[in-house]
Amino acid sequence: MKAFNDYTRREEFSIFRDFFLEHGLCREVKKKEYFARQDFTTAHAAYIKKGMFRYICTDERGCEHIVGYSFEGEYIGDYPWCMKKEKAMVSIQATADSQIYCASAEEMTAFFSTNAETQKLQGILTEELFVQTYKRLLDVYCKTPIELYMDLVERYPDFQDYITLKEVASFLRVTPETISHIRKKLE
Repeated sequence: MKAFNDYTRREEFSIFRDFFLEHGLCREVKKKEYFARQDFTTAHAAYIKKGMFRYICTDERGCEHIVGYSFEGEYIGDYPWCMKKEKAMVSIQATADSQIYCASAEEMTAFFSTNAETQKLQGILTEELFVQTYKRLLDVYCKTPIELYMDLVERYPDFQDYITLKEVASFLRVTPETISHIRKKLE
């Protein structure tokens, strides 16, 4: 199965994973507990050993929008704002009981300053996050709801075991009824 966030499976990231596992603080996060909250200062990121998280952006009207997910073997954090120690742009919430290895912005900065290899890794991470965001932007503008849904199925075939119809609709920026119609078409 492909990773939900493809960049995390790059070989270079094994060093980053090992950093979290060796130096991060192991934490149990219960379902519905928040790792970060929108509009509050964030200064940590983590590697997910077990579980999954959703990224939620709340607009000015108070409406919540699912804007991303991170699964086991991936990372969580509002990376740019974490490294700058500024207010998070999103909330990050556990959608299942999870185990994470958490590190502070200071610890990550020290890690990235270790040598040329870790400095290069920081550049790759920044580039991959940009690519991921850019692809998502293009997808929203250029793909039909059924194409977006099929991409989701390809990226994470068993997502329906973990993500509700309402959340899928929010993530794909359509109504739950649209997702139901798409599923019926594909049966």
